Amino acid sequence: MEKEISNGVLANKLKLNKNIEQLTNRKLEKENIALLDENTELKKKLLEQAEYEQSKQQQLEFLTYLATVTFSKNKVETIIQSLLERCASFLSTSCSYIYCHEKASSPLTKGVENEFNQKIKNSINEVNALQVIKNIKEAQSETILLTSEKFYHSESLMAPNIEYVVVLPLFSILNQYHVIAVFFENDSNLDSLKLQTLESGRQLVSIAIRRKLAEIKLDKKYSELSKVNTSLKNTQKQLTQSEKMASIGQLAAGIAHEINNPVGYVMSNIESLKDYMSQFDNFFSLLIQENKEVNHTSDPDNELEFLLEDSKEIISTCIGGLTRVKAIVQDLKTFSHSGSEGFIIFNLNEAIETVLNLISSEFKYDECDIETKLTDTIPAVFGTKNQIEQVLMNILINAKHAINKDKGVITIETFASSEFVFLHITDTGCGMDEKTKQRLFDPFFTTKEVGVGTGLGLSISYKIIEAHRGFIEVESEINQGTIFKISLPIPE
Repeated sequence: MEKEISNGVLANKLKLNKNIEQLTNRKLEKENIALLDENTELKKKLLEQAEYEQSKQQQLEFLTYLATVTFSKNKVETIIQSLLERCASFLSTSCSYIYCHEKASSPLTKGVENEFNQKIKNSINEVNALQVIKNIKEAQSETILLTSEKFYHSESLMAPNIEYVVVLPLFSILNQYHVIAVFFENDSNLDSLKLQTLESGRQLVSIAIRRKLAEIKLDKKYSELSKVNTSLKNTQKQLTQSEKMASIGQLAAGIAHEINNPVGYVMSNIESLKDYMSQFDNFFSLLIQENKEVNHTSDPDNELEFLLEDSKEIISTCIGGLTRVKAIVQDLKTFSHSGSEGFIIFNLNEAIETVLNLISSEFKYDECDIETKLTDTIPAVFGTKNQIEQVLMNILINAKHAINKDKGVITIETFASSEFVFLHITDTGCGMDEKTKQRLFDPFFTTKEVGVGTGLGLSISYKIIEAHRGFIEVESEINQGTIFKISLPIPE
Protein backbone atom coordinates (compact mmCIF):
# COMPACT_ATOMS: atom_id res chain seq x y z
CA MET A 1 0.00 0.00 0.00
CA GLU A 2 2.73 2.37 1.07
CA LYS A 3 4.69 1.38 -2.01
CA GLU A 4 1.78 2.26 -4.31
CA ILE A 5 1.32 5.60 -2.59
CA SER A 6 5.03 6.29 -2.97
CA ASN A 7 4.94 5.45 -6.70
CA GLY A 8 1.92 7.77 -7.22
CA VAL A 9 3.63 10.66 -5.49
CA LEU A 10 6.74 10.11 -7.61
CA ALA A 11 4.66 10.05 -10.80
CA ASN A 12 2.98 13.33 -9.85
CA LYS A 13 6.34 14.94 -9.14
CA LEU A 14 7.68 13.78 -12.49
CA LYS A 15 4.62 15.16 -14.26
CA LEU A 16 4.93 18.44 -12.36
CA ASN A 17 8.61 18.72 -13.27
CA LYS A 18 7.78 18.02 -16.90
CA ASN A 19 5.15 20.74 -16.92
CA ILE A 20 7.53 23.17 -15.30
CA GLU A 21 10.18 22.26 -17.89
CA GLN A 22 7.71 22.81 -20.73
CA LEU A 23 6.68 26.17 -19.29
CA THR A 24 10.31 27.18 -18.93
CA ASN A 25 11.12 26.11 -22.49
CA ARG A 26 8.16 28.06 -23.85
CA LYS A 27 9.21 31.11 -21.87
CA LEU A 28 12.79 30.78 -23.12
CA GLU A 29 11.52 30.36 -26.65
CA LYS A 30 9.44 33.53 -26.36
CA GLU A 31 12.40 35.39 -24.92
CA ASN A 32 14.59 34.09 -27.75
CA ILE A 33 12.03 35.24 -30.32
CA ALA A 34 11.81 38.63 -28.64
CA LEU A 35 15.60 38.92 -28.62
CA LEU A 36 15.76 37.87 -32.26
CA ASP A 37 13.09 40.42 -33.16
CA GLU A 38 14.90 43.08 -31.18
CA ASN A 39 18.19 42.12 -32.84
CA THR A 40 16.57 42.20 -36.27
CA GLU A 41 15.06 45.59 -35.53
CA LEU A 42 18.39 46.85 -34.28
CA LYS A 43 20.15 45.56 -37.40
CA LYS A 44 17.47 47.21 -39.51
CA LYS A 45 17.93 50.50 -37.69
CA LEU A 46 21.70 50.24 -37.97
CA LEU A 47 21.38 49.46 -41.70
CA GLU A 48 19.01 52.39 -42.20
CA GLN A 49 21.38 54.62 -40.23
CA ALA A 50 24.29 53.44 -42.37
CA GLU A 51 22.29 54.01 -45.54
CA TYR A 52 21.26 57.43 -44.27
CA GLU A 53 24.84 58.32 -43.42
CA GLN A 54 25.99 57.04 -46.80
CA SER A 55 23.24 59.05 -48.50
CA LYS A 56 24.26 62.13 -46.52
CA GLN A 57 27.88 61.53 -47.50
CA GLN A 58 26.89 61.22 -51.17
CA GLN A 59 24.82 64.38 -50.93
CA LEU A 60 27.70 66.21 -49.27
CA GLU A 61 30.14 64.98 -51.94
CA PHE A 62 27.64 65.95 -54.65
CA LEU A 63 27.24 69.50 -53.36
CA THR A 64 30.94 69.89 -52.52
CA TYR A 65 31.91 68.80 -56.02
CA LEU A 66 29.42 71.19 -57.62
CA ALA A 67 30.58 74.06 -55.40
CA THR A 68 34.19 73.38 -56.40
CA VAL A 69 33.38 73.16 -60.10
CA THR A 70 31.05 76.14 -60.28
CA PHE A 71 33.52 78.50 -58.64
CA SER A 72 36.66 77.20 -60.33
CA LYS A 73 35.61 76.74 -63.96
CA ASN A 74 35.48 79.72 -66.27
CA LYS A 75 33.17 78.38 -68.96
CA VAL A 76 29.42 77.91 -68.62
CA GLU A 77 29.62 74.80 -70.81
CA THR A 78 32.09 73.19 -68.39
CA ILE A 79 29.84 73.88 -65.39
CA ILE A 80 26.79 72.40 -67.15
CA GLN A 81 28.71 69.33 -68.28
CA SER A 82 29.99 68.75 -64.72
CA LEU A 83 26.43 69.01 -63.32
CA LEU A 84 25.15 66.62 -65.97
CA GLU A 85 27.80 63.99 -65.25
CA ARG A 86 27.32 64.30 -61.49
CA CYS A 87 23.53 63.99 -61.72
CA ALA A 88 23.80 60.83 -63.83
CA SER A 89 26.21 59.31 -61.27
CA PHE A 90 24.33 60.54 -58.18
CA LEU A 91 20.92 59.23 -59.31
CA SER A 92 22.15 56.22 -61.32
CA THR A 93 20.16 57.17 -64.39
CA SER A 94 20.39 59.15 -67.64
CA CYS A 95 20.33 62.95 -67.91
CA SER A 96 20.15 65.41 -70.80
CA TYR A 97 21.04 69.08 -71.18
CA ILE A 98 18.18 70.54 -73.23
CA TYR A 99 17.37 73.89 -74.90
CA CYS A 100 13.65 74.55 -74.80
CA HIS A 101 12.19 77.15 -77.17
CA GLU A 102 9.53 76.37 -79.75
CA LYS A 103 11.31 73.07 -80.17
CA ALA A 104 13.71 71.14 -77.97
CA SER A 105 17.27 70.26 -78.82
CA SER A 106 20.01 68.62 -76.78
CA PRO A 107 23.74 68.82 -77.47
CA LEU A 108 24.64 66.60 -74.53
CA THR A 109 23.28 63.47 -72.81
CA LYS A 110 25.05 61.60 -70.01
CA GLY A 111 24.41 58.24 -68.36
CA VAL A 112 25.28 54.57 -68.55
CA GLU A 113 25.93 53.72 -72.19
CA ASN A 114 23.07 51.31 -72.74
CA GLU A 115 20.01 50.97 -74.94
CA PHE A 116 17.89 53.15 -72.61
CA ASN A 117 20.41 55.99 -72.74
CA GLN A 118 20.56 55.80 -76.55
CA LYS A 119 16.77 55.94 -76.78
CA ILE A 120 16.73 59.10 -74.68
CA LYS A 121 19.26 60.73 -77.04
CA ASN A 122 17.05 59.85 -80.01
CA SER A 123 13.83 61.06 -78.36
CA ILE A 124 14.80 64.69 -77.65
CA ASN A 125 12.84 65.91 -80.69
CA GLU A 126 9.73 64.34 -79.13
CA VAL A 127 9.87 66.64 -76.09
CA ASN A 128 6.86 68.97 -75.72
CA ALA A 129 8.98 72.09 -75.25
CA LEU A 130 6.10 74.55 -74.91
CA GLN A 131 4.46 72.43 -72.20
CA VAL A 132 7.77 72.10 -70.33
CA ILE A 133 8.29 75.88 -70.46
CA LYS A 134 4.75 76.42 -69.17
CA ASN A 135 5.39 74.09 -66.22
CA ILE A 136 8.71 75.84 -65.46
CA LYS A 137 7.00 79.24 -65.37
CA GLU A 138 4.25 77.92 -63.11
CA ALA A 139 6.88 76.50 -60.73
CA GLN A 140 8.74 79.84 -60.81
CA SER A 141 11.85 78.20 -62.29
CA GLU A 142 12.29 75.68 -59.47
CA THR A 143 12.90 71.93 -59.89
CA ILE A 144 9.76 70.11 -61.03
CA LEU A 145 8.72 66.46 -61.25
CA LEU A 146 6.78 65.66 -64.43
CA THR A 147 5.15 62.50 -65.69
CA SER A 148 6.26 61.37 -69.12
CA GLU A 149 2.86 62.49 -70.54
CA LYS A 150 3.61 66.09 -69.52
CA PHE A 151 7.16 65.95 -70.82
CA TYR A 152 6.71 64.26 -74.21
CA HIS A 153 4.24 64.82 -77.01
CA SER A 154 1.27 62.47 -76.98
CA GLU A 155 2.52 60.59 -80.05
CA SER A 156 6.00 60.07 -78.55
CA LEU A 157 7.33 56.51 -78.72
CA MET A 158 9.57 57.11 -75.71
CA ALA A 159 6.84 58.17 -73.27
CA PRO A 160 5.68 54.57 -72.42
CA ASN A 161 9.29 53.65 -71.44
CA ILE A 162 9.66 56.48 -68.89
CA GLU A 163 7.51 57.10 -65.84
CA TYR A 164 8.95 60.34 -64.45
CA VAL A 165 11.20 63.20 -65.58
CA VAL A 166 12.78 65.64 -63.13
CA VAL A 167 13.40 69.02 -64.79
CA LEU A 168 16.06 71.36 -63.36
CA PRO A 169 15.80 74.87 -64.89
CA LEU A 170 19.25 76.52 -65.07
CA PHE A 171 18.80 79.83 -66.90
CA SER A 172 16.92 81.44 -69.79
CA ILE A 173 18.09 83.74 -72.59
CA LEU A 174 15.73 85.36 -75.10
CA ASN A 175 12.84 83.01 -74.13
CA GLN A 176 15.08 79.98 -74.58
CA TYR A 177 15.12 77.86 -71.43
CA HIS A 178 18.19 75.78 -70.63
CA VAL A 179 17.36 72.79 -68.41
CA ILE A 180 18.72 69.49 -67.15
CA ALA A 181 16.25 66.61 -67.57
CA VAL A 182 16.68 63.50 -65.35
CA PHE A 183 14.84 60.40 -66.60
CA PHE A 184 13.37 57.60 -64.41
CA GLU A 185 11.98 54.35 -65.80
CA ASN A 186 10.04 53.85 -62.54
CA ASP A 187 9.79 55.29 -59.02
CA SER A 188 12.29 52.86 -57.46
CA ASN A 189 15.15 55.36 -57.73
CA LEU A 190 13.09 58.38 -56.69
CA ASP A 191 14.45 59.53 -53.35
CA SER A 192 13.03 62.67 -51.74
CA LEU A 193 16.31 63.48 -49.98
CA LYS A 194 18.26 63.10 -53.21
CA LEU A 195 15.74 65.28 -55.02
CA GLN A 196 16.14 67.94 -52.32
CA THR A 197 19.91 67.72 -52.76
CA LEU A 198 19.40 67.98 -56.51
CA GLU A 199 17.40 71.19 -56.01
CA SER A 200 20.19 72.61 -53.80
CA GLY A 201 22.74 71.70 -56.46
CA ARG A 202 20.57 73.29 -59.16
CA GLN A 203 20.34 76.53 -57.21
CA LEU A 204 24.11 76.54 -56.70
CA VAL A 205 24.81 75.92 -60.40
CA SER A 206 22.11 78.37 -61.51
CA ILE A 207 23.63 81.14 -59.41
CA ALA A 208 27.10 80.34 -60.74
CA ILE A 209 25.89 80.30 -64.34
CA ARG A 210 24.04 83.60 -63.97
CA ARG A 211 27.19 85.06 -62.45
CA LYS A 212 29.28 83.74 -65.35
CA LEU A 213 26.78 85.09 -67.89
CA ALA A 214 26.84 88.46 -66.13
CA GLU A 215 30.65 88.41 -66.27
CA ILE A 216 30.55 87.57 -69.98
CA LYS A 217 28.07 90.37 -70.60
CA LEU A 218 30.19 92.76 -68.54
CA ASP A 219 33.34 91.73 -70.40
CA LYS A 220 31.54 92.29 -73.70
CA LYS A 221 30.38 95.73 -72.59
CA TYR A 222 33.89 96.53 -71.38
CA SER A 223 35.34 95.39 -74.71
CA GLU A 224 32.81 97.51 -76.61
CA LEU A 225 33.53 100.53 -74.40
CA SER A 226 37.27 99.98 -74.85
CA LYS A 227 36.81 99.92 -78.63
CA VAL A 228 34.67 103.06 -78.49
CA ASN A 229 37.23 104.72 -76.23
CA THR A 230 40.07 103.72 -78.56
CA SER A 231 38.07 104.95 -81.54
CA LEU A 232 37.42 108.28 -79.78
CA LYS A 233 41.11 108.62 -78.93
CA ASN A 234 42.05 107.85 -82.55
CA THR A 235 39.45 110.32 -83.79
CA GLN A 236 40.77 112.94 -81.38
CA LYS A 237 44.31 112.33 -82.63
CA GLN A 238 43.12 112.53 -86.23
CA LEU A 239 41.31 115.79 -85.50
CA THR A 240 44.43 117.14 -83.82
CA GLN A 241 46.49 116.05 -86.83
CA SER A 242 43.93 117.58 -89.19
CA GLU A 243 44.08 120.85 -87.25
CA LYS A 244 47.86 120.80 -87.46
CA MET A 245 47.68 120.10 -91.20
CA ALA A 246 45.14 122.90 -91.62
CA SER A 247 47.42 125.29 -89.72
CA ILE A 248 50.39 124.20 -91.82
CA GLY A 249 48.25 124.63 -94.94
CA GLN A 250 47.30 128.17 -93.92
CA LEU A 251 50.94 128.97 -93.16
CA ALA A 252 52.04 127.46 -96.49
CA ALA A 253 49.35 129.44 -98.32
CA GLY A 254 50.54 132.66 -96.64
CA ILE A 255 54.18 131.92 -97.43
CA ALA A 256 53.28 131.03 -101.01
CA HIS A 257 51.42 134.29 -101.37
CA GLU A 258 54.38 136.26 -99.96
CA ILE A 259 56.82 134.43 -102.22
CA ASN A 260 54.58 134.90 -105.24
CA ASN A 261 54.80 138.71 -105.10
CA PRO A 262 58.62 139.08 -105.28
CA VAL A 263 58.77 136.24 -107.77
CA GLY A 264 56.36 138.23 -109.92
CA TYR A 265 58.59 141.27 -109.69
CA VAL A 266 61.72 139.29 -110.55
CA MET A 267 59.93 137.51 -113.41
CA SER A 268 58.77 140.83 -114.85
CA ASN A 269 62.26 142.30 -114.55
CA ILE A 270 63.89 139.25 -116.13
CA GLU A 271 61.44 139.43 -119.05
CA SER A 272 62.35 143.11 -119.47
CA LEU A 273 66.05 142.23 -119.23
CA LYS A 274 65.51 139.59 -121.88
CA ASP A 275 64.06 142.25 -124.20
CA TYR A 276 66.99 144.56 -123.40
CA MET A 277 69.46 141.76 -124.10
CA SER A 278 67.82 141.25 -127.46
CA GLN A 279 68.40 144.90 -128.28
CA PHE A 280 71.97 144.73 -126.90
CA ASP A 281 72.58 141.69 -129.04
CA ASN A 282 71.40 143.50 -132.16
CA PHE A 283 73.49 146.57 -131.31
CA PHE A 284 76.68 144.69 -130.55
CA SER A 285 76.21 142.45 -133.57
CA LEU A 286 76.06 145.54 -135.82
CA LEU A 287 79.03 147.06 -133.96
CA ILE A 288 81.11 143.93 -134.43
CA GLN A 289 80.18 143.81 -138.08
CA GLU A 290 81.09 147.48 -138.65
CA ASN A 291 84.40 146.97 -136.81
CA LYS A 292 85.22 144.15 -139.14
CA GLU A 293 84.38 146.20 -142.22
CA VAL A 294 86.22 149.40 -141.15
CA ASN A 295 89.29 148.04 -139.40
CA HIS A 296 89.32 144.64 -141.03
CA THR A 297 89.83 143.21 -137.56
CA SER A 298 87.76 141.11 -135.16
CA ASP A 299 87.88 139.90 -131.57
CA PRO A 300 90.29 136.98 -131.76
CA ASP A 301 88.92 135.37 -128.57
CA ASN A 302 85.24 136.05 -129.42
CA GLU A 303 84.82 137.43 -125.87
CA LEU A 304 82.02 139.77 -126.77
CA GLU A 305 80.12 137.11 -128.70
CA PHE A 306 80.64 134.69 -125.78
CA LEU A 307 79.30 137.22 -123.28
CA LEU A 308 76.24 137.87 -125.40
CA GLU A 309 75.45 134.17 -125.88
CA ASP A 310 76.16 133.32 -122.24
CA SER A 311 73.95 136.19 -121.08
CA LYS A 312 71.09 134.81 -123.20
CA GLU A 313 71.51 131.36 -121.64
CA ILE A 314 71.71 132.82 -118.11
CA ILE A 315 68.50 134.80 -118.65
CA SER A 316 66.74 131.75 -120.15
CA THR A 317 67.87 129.63 -117.19
CA CYS A 318 66.62 132.28 -114.75
CA ILE A 319 63.27 132.44 -116.56
CA GLY A 320 63.00 128.64 -116.42
CA GLY A 321 63.87 128.60 -112.69
CA LEU A 322 61.39 131.38 -111.92
CA THR A 323 58.70 129.61 -113.95
CA ARG A 324 59.41 126.47 -111.91
CA VAL A 325 59.21 128.44 -108.62
CA LYS A 326 55.98 130.07 -109.75
CA ALA A 327 54.46 126.68 -110.66
CA ILE A 328 55.51 125.18 -107.31
CA VAL A 329 54.08 128.15 -105.41
CA GLN A 330 50.81 127.89 -107.33
CA ASP A 331 50.57 124.15 -106.72
CA LEU A 332 51.39 124.70 -103.03
CA LYS A 333 48.62 127.29 -102.77
CA THR A 334 46.17 124.92 -104.45
CA PHE A 335 47.17 121.96 -102.29
CA SER A 336 47.21 123.93 -99.04
CA HIS A 337 43.49 124.73 -99.35
CA SER A 338 42.55 121.09 -98.57
CA GLY A 339 38.91 120.91 -97.57
CA SER A 340 38.21 124.53 -98.36
CA GLU A 341 36.61 123.76 -101.69
CA GLY A 342 33.51 121.74 -102.42
CA PHE A 343 33.01 118.97 -104.93
CA ILE A 344 33.85 120.04 -108.47
CA ILE A 345 34.31 118.44 -111.87
CA PHE A 346 38.03 118.00 -112.53
CA ASN A 347 40.45 115.98 -114.61
CA LEU A 348 42.40 113.31 -112.72
CA ASN A 349 45.41 113.66 -115.02
CA GLU A 350 45.72 117.34 -114.09
CA ALA A 351 45.68 116.45 -110.38
CA ILE A 352 48.46 113.94 -111.03
CA GLU A 353 50.57 116.56 -112.83
CA THR A 354 50.08 119.01 -109.94
CA VAL A 355 51.24 116.43 -107.40
CA LEU A 356 54.24 115.43 -109.52
CA ASN A 357 55.32 119.07 -109.66
CA LEU A 358 55.01 119.37 -105.90
CA ILE A 359 57.00 116.25 -105.02
CA SER A 360 59.61 116.37 -107.77
CA SER A 361 62.20 117.58 -105.26
CA GLU A 362 61.57 114.43 -103.19
CA PHE A 363 62.73 112.28 -106.12
CA LYS A 364 65.36 114.59 -107.60
CA TYR A 365 68.39 112.96 -105.99
CA ASP A 366 66.99 109.45 -105.42
CA GLU A 367 67.50 106.37 -107.51
CA CYS A 368 63.79 106.29 -108.24
CA ASP A 369 62.11 107.04 -111.57
CA ILE A 370 58.47 107.94 -112.12
CA GLU A 371 56.79 106.75 -115.29
CA THR A 372 53.32 107.91 -116.33
CA LYS A 373 50.84 106.16 -118.60
CA LEU A 374 47.98 108.63 -118.58
CA THR A 375 45.03 108.18 -120.93
CA ASP A 376 44.42 111.50 -122.72
CA THR A 377 40.68 111.00 -123.21
CA ILE A 378 39.98 110.08 -119.61
CA PRO A 379 36.53 111.28 -118.36
CA ALA A 380 36.38 113.94 -115.66
CA VAL A 381 35.50 112.96 -112.09
CA PHE A 382 33.42 114.70 -109.43
CA GLY A 383 35.03 115.43 -106.10
CA THR A 384 37.37 117.59 -104.05
CA LYS A 385 40.46 117.98 -106.23
CA ASN A 386 42.97 118.83 -103.51
CA GLN A 387 41.81 115.88 -101.38
CA ILE A 388 42.47 113.51 -104.28
CA GLU A 389 45.85 115.21 -104.69
CA GLN A 390 46.51 114.50 -101.01
CA VAL A 391 45.76 110.81 -101.58
CA LEU A 392 48.13 110.72 -104.56
CA MET A 393 50.89 112.42 -102.58
CA ASN A 394 50.52 110.02 -99.63
CA ILE A 395 50.73 106.94 -101.87
CA LEU A 396 53.66 108.26 -103.92
CA ILE A 397 55.69 109.19 -100.81
CA ASN A 398 55.00 105.73 -99.35
CA ALA A 399 56.09 104.14 -102.63
CA LYS A 400 59.34 106.12 -102.51
CA HIS A 401 60.00 104.94 -98.95
CA ALA A 402 59.24 101.35 -99.97
CA ILE A 403 61.89 101.55 -102.70
CA ASN A 404 64.24 103.25 -100.23
CA LYS A 405 67.80 103.59 -101.62
CA ASP A 406 67.47 100.83 -104.20
CA LYS A 407 67.02 101.61 -107.85
CA GLY A 408 63.30 101.45 -108.51
CA VAL A 409 60.42 102.60 -110.68
CA ILE A 410 57.02 104.03 -109.78
CA THR A 411 54.43 103.75 -112.53
CA ILE A 412 51.27 105.88 -112.59
CA GLU A 413 48.54 104.70 -114.94
CA THR A 414 45.05 106.03 -115.64
CA PHE A 415 42.25 104.51 -117.71
CA ALA A 416 38.48 104.31 -117.60
CA SER A 417 35.47 102.07 -118.02
CA SER A 418 31.86 103.03 -118.60
CA GLU A 419 31.33 103.67 -114.86
CA PHE A 420 34.70 104.35 -113.24
CA VAL A 421 37.99 106.15 -113.74
CA PHE A 422 40.87 103.98 -112.58
CA LEU A 423 44.22 105.04 -111.15
CA HIS A 424 46.92 102.43 -110.59
CA ILE A 425 50.16 103.31 -108.78
CA THR A 426 52.75 100.53 -108.97
CA ASP A 427 56.15 100.45 -107.29
CA THR A 428 59.03 97.98 -107.38
CA GLY A 429 59.71 98.31 -103.65
CA CYS A 430 59.99 95.83 -100.81
CA GLY A 431 56.30 94.84 -100.78
CA MET A 432 54.17 93.80 -97.79
CA ASP A 433 53.13 90.60 -96.05
CA GLU A 434 49.50 89.64 -95.45
CA LYS A 435 49.50 90.87 -91.85
CA THR A 436 50.69 94.34 -92.88
CA LYS A 437 48.10 94.54 -95.68
CA GLN A 438 45.29 93.77 -93.23
CA ARG A 439 46.26 96.73 -91.02
CA LEU A 440 47.43 99.06 -93.78
CA PHE A 441 44.49 101.49 -93.49
CA ASP A 442 44.27 101.41 -89.67
CA PRO A 443 44.81 104.82 -88.03
CA PHE A 444 48.35 105.29 -86.64
CA PHE A 445 49.62 101.99 -88.07
CA THR A 446 53.04 102.45 -89.62
CA THR A 447 56.02 100.28 -90.52
CA LYS A 448 58.35 103.28 -90.66
CA GLU A 449 60.85 104.25 -88.02
CA VAL A 450 59.78 106.37 -85.05
CA GLY A 451 59.52 110.00 -86.08
CA VAL A 452 59.35 109.25 -89.82
CA GLY A 453 55.58 108.86 -90.21
CA THR A 454 52.38 109.45 -88.25
CA GLY A 455 50.54 106.38 -89.55
CA LEU A 456 47.65 108.61 -90.70
CA GLY A 457 48.42 109.06 -94.40
CA LEU A 458 46.78 105.92 -95.77
CA SER A 459 44.01 106.01 -93.16
CA ILE A 460 43.04 109.52 -94.30
CA SER A 461 43.42 108.45 -97.94
CA TYR A 462 41.01 105.57 -97.40
CA LYS A 463 38.43 107.90 -95.82
CA ILE A 464 38.79 110.39 -98.68
CA ILE A 465 38.25 107.75 -101.38
CA GLU A 466 35.33 106.32 -99.39
CA ALA A 467 33.79 109.83 -99.16
CA HIS A 468 34.05 110.07 -102.97
CA ARG A 469 32.07 106.80 -103.26
CA GLY A 470 35.18 105.17 -104.69
CA PHE A 471 37.28 102.14 -103.87
CA ILE A 472 40.93 101.62 -102.94
CA GLU A 473 42.58 98.21 -103.04
CA VAL A 474 46.13 96.97 -102.45
CA GLU A 475 47.99 94.07 -104.02
CA SER A 476 51.44 93.28 -102.68
CA GLU A 477 53.93 90.51 -102.01
CA ILE A 478 57.22 90.53 -100.17
CA ASN A 479 60.04 91.66 -102.51
CA GLN A 480 57.56 91.83 -105.40
CA GLY A 481 56.42 95.45 -105.08
CA THR A 482 53.00 96.96 -104.44
CA ILE A 483 50.13 98.24 -106.52
CA PHE A 484 47.43 100.62 -105.25
CA LYS A 485 44.22 100.49 -107.28
CA ILE A 486 41.86 103.46 -106.95
CA SER A 487 38.45 103.61 -108.60
CA LEU A 488 36.44 106.85 -108.78
CA PRO A 489 32.89 106.91 -110.16
CA ILE A 490 32.18 108.89 -113.32
CA PRO A 491 29.48 111.51 -112.62
CA GLU A 492 26.14 110.85 -114.31
